[in-house]
Amino acid sequence: MKIFDTIKLVVLSGAALIALTLLTVDKPVKIEKKVIDIKNLPKTVELIGYDDLDFNTNSIIKKGTIIFVGNHESIILGNILQQKLNLPTGKFVIVSNISDAPWFIKRWQAHTKNVKLKGKKQTPWIYDRDGAIRNFLQLPTSDPLKYFIYFVKNDGVIEMIYIGKVKKGSIDDPTIKNDTAEVEKIIKGKLTK
Repeated sequence: MKIFDTIKLVVLSGAALIALTLLTVDKPVKIEKKVIDIKNLPKTVELIGYDDLDFNTNSIIKKGTIIFVGNHESIILGNILQQKLNLPTGKFVIVSNISDAPWFIKRWQAHTKNVKLKGKKQTPWIYDRDGAIRNFLQLPTSDPLKYFIYFVKNDGVIEMIYIGKVKKGSIDDPTIKNDTAEVEKIIKGKLTK
């Protein structure tokens, strides 16, 4: 009888985990296409490294800022670009788009991975837990391999300047550092205009 009880426990635990995952995923939000302007930014955001504090979004995203939005796998590229570009603090902002993940992934796994990636760097790193930045920027997908780069122009309009995709497993692949030349050129071109 002990084997039957063990099997029953494993099956019930698996069913509970699946139910918890499905019940805690947020429903998609319908996004209206419109001009993206910094005056309409969400009021506050959460920054990695500052637990339980909200920051005024307008103090982080300003005119002349590059915004890198990445997901589970592609977020590593934002970290690499920030290091390679070596821009002054505040000119490069990373947004970790994890709003479609179940709550326990958002709270532990994704947050822990992002904190580890950020380390002690002073780069503003937004943890978009509720999807406010994602919806504001009108991201077309939350594919874990895709990333999006935006530039805040002098008139306050936020322009998408690049969409890219990393290979599966890139977060653990040291050769990803070699795949940034095209993106770096585009970003530098925007900053010198």
